Amino acid sequence: MSDNDEYCGNCDSHNCYDYPTKIFCSTRHSQNLNPIVETLWHCNSYNRISQECYCVHEALKAKNSSGEAQR
Repeated sequence: MSDNDEYCGNCDSHNCYDYPTKIFCSTRHSQNLNPIVETLWHCNSYNRISQECYCVHEALKAKNSSGEAQR
């Protein structure tokens, strides 16, 4: 898993919701789907943003930290 993979946090439809693990997806909202999704997820409407977003980096750190805490 890297910051450059296809994640909702790297999509142009994402907005901050529960930083850094969840985002609000404006595309899913317009489709009447649940707009609250995991930052490290992605759907078929994925559209990469041109600028790097820190939410993916921070979500990866949080995921790795919680994995280490469970050991």
